[in-house]
Amino acid sequence: MLYRNDLTLEQLLKFMKRVRKAIPSHIPIGYVDAYYEFSLHPELVEHSDVILSNCYPFWEGCSIDYALLYMKDMYRRAQHVAQGKRVVIAETGWPTQGQSLHAALPSKLNALRYFVNTQHWSQSENIEIFYFSSFDESWKVGDEGDVGAHWGLWDSAERSKFVARAS
Repeated sequence: MLYRNDLTLEQLLKFMKRVRKAIPSHIPIGYVDAYYEFSLHPELVEHSDVILSNCYPFWEGCSIDYALLYMKDMYRRAQHVAQGKRVVIAETGWPTQGQSLHAALPSKLNALRYFVNTQHWSQSENIEIFYFSSFDESWKVGDEGDVGAHWGLWDSAERSKFVARAS
């Protein structure tokens, strides 16, 4: 929300305080945004029980060769400011096709490599992670350009992109 300027920090904090008052205290609340927003706005951490961090090396133009290392750094930055609170990678992924961004090249091979590497890392270090996305979303081409429609592990017809098919 802050990343996209949907709300001001003041508006967001007001909503978070309202939610905290409205639900039992044992139910955690959190906020989802780009990993660096928590460093820029420590108030978000103060009013969250869980930090939900979006980590996309692709959107920062990172080569697939360094993408896992870069994502780990994004996670560690969020963890550093989290004040011991639980940090979840709420979104990460790699597109299978579309426009490149600096050294970040979309392809099925790069997406598969990124998926396998992130899953291995998250399991070996017990990192909670949500991979984006299950399916391609053809409508998602506005702000993200043509790459926006191609983040899924399955295509928009619900066919796996990573299974060999007989011709």
